[in-house]
Amino acid sequence: MDIARRGRPVALGALGVATVLVAWHLIRVTDTLPENSLPGPIPVLRNLPGLLVSAEFRSGLLDTLWTWALALGLATVAGVLVGALSKAIPGLAAPTSVAVDAFRSAPSTALIPIFILLLGLGTGMKMAVAVYAIVWPILINTIYGLSGVEPTRIDAARSMRFSWLRTQLVVALPSALPSIFTGVRIASGAALVVVISTELLGALNGVGTVLVAYQRAGRADYVIAGTLIVGVVGVFVYAAITWLEDHIVKWKSVD
Repeated sequence: MDIARRGRPVALGALGVATVLVAWHLIRVTDTLPENSLPGPIPVLRNLPGLLVSAEFRSGLLDTLWTWALALGLATVAGVLVGALSKAIPGLAAPTSVAVDAFRSAPSTALIPIFILLLGLGTGMKMAVAVYAIVWPILINTIYGLSGVEPTRIDAARSMRFSWLRTQLVVALPSALPSIFTGVRIASGAALVVVISTELLGALNGVGTVLVAYQRAGRADYVIAGTLIVGVVGVFVYAAITWLEDHIVKWKSVD
């Protein structure tokens, strides 16, 4: 019974993939779209091994993942730090809330030209756009998690003459970890999308620029194959964050 329940999501996922492949093949054999716009699944899948061993594609993918990791790390540090300060300093919560509502409503991709003017087309620009886009869910979830810390635990730390920093590190932040990890999990997927979107719109390096080069060369099969690889990488990234969350936040409730 337990094995069947665990295997059901896998079976449903496999069925979904199979359905997409069949529909894709039918579109191709019926010439619903021209082949140079949507090649069939067979030539696309045939190109997957070649892309995986391509130095150009691997270099671009590694550059994208490096930018993603740096952006996620910086956004996590900034979100947690600002969230902790907004809860600790009287009068800072209201301005923080106003700033979050104001800035997170602006789409990050619309600000890419401004970031390009300020930082150029390098890794710093991509990282800045990604940090701007993903820091908000981490900040909001940090504030929410810290708001749920039991006051008696904070009072106990104060009675033991803990400093503010020690109270945060030993009592408050560990209690807020489940909420913080929720924000990090949301931000991790969004960060990868934003980094690649930035590369597609204008950057000097990364897997997005490689895909643009394939598109300009008329290699739609390479573009789709590369997109599939990036999608699989995204699935593994999300799974890794979830695994890390499950092993660090051991007291998180299991639905």
